[in-house]
Amino acid sequence: MTEKEIKKKPIVAIGDIHGLDYWRAIVQRHPDCLTVFLGDYLDPYDVIPRSALLDNLRAIIELKKTRPDDVVLLLGNHDMHYFSPYARMGTRFDGEICKEASGLFLDSLHLFRYAYQEGNRVFTHAGISQWWWLDDFHGDDTRPIAEQLNNPSEEQMSALCRIGHARGGEYGRHGGIFWADSKELWNPLHGYTQIVGHNPVPEITTREGDEGAKIVFCDSLRHGNYLFIDDSEAV
Repeated sequence: MTEKEIKKKPIVAIGDIHGLDYWRAIVQRHPDCLTVFLGDYLDPYDVIPRSALLDNLRAIIELKKTRPDDVVLLLGNHDMHYFSPYARMGTRFDGEICKEASGLFLDSLHLFRYAYQEGNRVFTHAGISQWWWLDDFHGDDTRPIAEQLNNPSEEQMSALCRIGHARGGEYGRHGGIFWADSKELWNPLHGYTQIVGHNPVPEITTREGDEGAKIVFCDSLRHGNYLFIDDSEAV
């Protein structure tokens, strides 16, 4: 299947997993879609046995292996802190599963990415503010956004993992694509529609910004919600 054919598929975006297995029913419901997981596979809010938590991550990795062309696995802050030297430890980090979780991610790292893009749609875990893109990441507006995010320099990698002031970081800083808080996203990346998780919402929520910018918050799996995009139905 060519990339062009893949892009014609409807898209299902699934927000933060955090050990929940609701994704299985969603995938079964939409077998012919491109499915984008927005990250945060571990560190559950509720009590989930560690064995079940890790088995759930293994099942998601296996889904990617089985359907490599129509499953996209993004990484979130609750994943990065198990294996990346750039990532700061976040809430609910579980030292009991650290070794095994780290092994799962590192052994399958080629199956994950930081960002995904189709046209003017950009998918990341937490989102991109215009300020962060220009002042911290020093992005190039003439090149594809995801290409740059997935292939950062060492300096840019530090920016990707930066925690903004809204989440306890340095004053005046904006969080990177793993940590951006909704309070830091009032000026989302100009000219793009972003699909993100990270900031919990009871239902899928859209915010519009300047210069044609739009950001769709999808961290709503706990409420049974996910985003379905079918361009063939667009008016």
